[in-house]
Amino acid sequence: MKTPQIGRLLAVLPLFGILLFSNLSVRAADNNRQAELSGTVYGDGKPLAGVRVSDGTAFSTTDQQGRYRLSSDKSAGFIFVVTPTNYVPAQADGIQPLFWAALDTDAPDKEEQHDFHLTHVDQSRYTILFVTDLHLTGSSEKHDLDHYRRITLPAITEEAEKASAYGPVYTFNLGDLSHELFWFQYDFDLASAKQFLEENDFPTRIYSVPGNHDNDGGIHASPEIDREAEWLYRKLFGPTYYSMDIGNVHWIMMDNILYKNTAGKGKKNRGIVGARDYDKGFTTEQLSWLRRDLEGVDPSQTVCLCTHCPILFDHDRETLLTDPRQLDSLDACFAKFDKVHLFSGHAHRTLYTVNSSYPRFEQYVLPATSGEMWTTHDRFQALCPDGSDAGVVVATIDGNDFTYRYRTQAYGDKVLRVYDMNSVSEFYRTNKWIALQRKLYPDRADYARPEFENCIFVNYWDFKPGRRIEIYENGIPLAVEQVEDEDPLYNLSHYLPELSKNPHYKSGNARVISHHMFAAKARSATSPVEIRVLDADNRIIHREILKRPKAFDKDAR
Repeated sequence: MKTPQIGRLLAVLPLFGILLFSNLSVRAADNNRQAELSGTVYGDGKPLAGVRVSDGTAFSTTDQQGRYRLSSDKSAGFIFVVTPTNYVPAQADGIQPLFWAALDTDAPDKEEQHDFHLTHVDQSRYTILFVTDLHLTGSSEKHDLDHYRRITLPAITEEAEKASAYGPVYTFNLGDLSHELFWFQYDFDLASAKQFLEENDFPTRIYSVPGNHDNDGGIHASPEIDREAEWLYRKLFGPTYYSMDIGNVHWIMMDNILYKNTAGKGKKNRGIVGARDYDKGFTTEQLSWLRRDLEGVDPSQTVCLCTHCPILFDHDRETLLTDPRQLDSLDACFAKFDKVHLFSGHAHRTLYTVNSSYPRFEQYVLPATSGEMWTTHDRFQALCPDGSDAGVVVATIDGNDFTYRYRTQAYGDKVLRVYDMNSVSEFYRTNKWIALQRKLYPDRADYARPEFENCIFVNYWDFKPGRRIEIYENGIPLAVEQVEDEDPLYNLSHYLPELSKNPHYKSGNARVISHHMFAAKARSATSPVEIRVLDADNRIIHREILKRPKAFDKDAR
């Protein structure tokens, strides 16, 4: 395999023209110099009318002969199709949908022609597999590629095969397919990660948005760093923002990472020249394009926005956007729609969020498919910081109806983990690393305290608004409280192994709470307990029995 340094040099040559004419086109736009972009969109080999085409700034619509014409300043460097309902673009390498084409000249006033080929498919019902934060690194220590081959890919393939019986299946990758901190250390960059998926027969087309770790940390900070650092993503996956219609849903994919890579700061590795830092938000050009895109969408249509970084978050952080005013800008863009579904990754946890100040938005923060790769050891389960099992979210769209199902990597449709806190408390009282952790981090949860005696904790990571947890002891209901506290297995699997290697205070090891933890206090230490999950219509959708005492160790299920 080529090293990233060599690969970057070779790969950048065909892209150099894009970068060059992109810079030139900005100057050209100032002089009102426009190029005409044109071409034909074909559906099953025949010209397709009424298809929208965009250059990332303006839009055109194909005529009865399937032809489009667009005056462009070429600033985005691409031309792409807003794929219409019941059509899919041709694909390359088995996974890359070719809804886009890179512009091929550095002359801002030179005409170009790009055709697109679509195929008809019934999208009345279809499935989206949401993956995010895979963080493929090729690490010789964590063996993440082996884990992917043995556990992650079989789970994704199984879900794709099951869903394909009911309609087409697509994968949405919501960023951080790679991890730029390790691009040069392991000679494994974003191109290597994409090639790895191709060589291991990823089962569906993949539509992507870039994450913060998909930027090139080897490029020095400059006024154009955000654009320059995403050069490899743009070469491999095309536009960093685009849209498409699938079934009755208008899907919008938007990059909301503004990479800075500030010099002289942050954690570095071989080949990294800056802090790898970033702001979270959208450029003026993106928001202008979004407004134009939504002008072509009927108000009755279901609309979904996919980003890497969450837009809404929890009650402590209403939004993760660096400039909170952009939440108002987004709200204004979507003013004609009653409901907008937001999907994102980045946070490595599972969280549904609604905000009374922005009632049209419903945010689903997705669990990391890798769990927490940088602190996970081979001997431990892959977990997210809130205790969610690493996995994917399977969304089935039937007309206007959305249903979601959580699929863990290793344990199928497992939706929760139950803790006998007597066993957890015993571990916290006797483990030497817990004792050190308590000294270094006094604000961390102390499950050795007497109030946790006979308690039952349920971490229900498939929690959604309207659902509730019921807990019964000998048929008698217990009082259940939703609490915000640490997941003890994540502490055992992630924080403690790191502490054993570096037994010193680290500012980044503050506790991470789970927003979907439920607690009840039983009357005895040994009686079995029944856990029920009910939906908004009081139907039991999950039931299991906890036999006590239940052991607490790294293999807890």
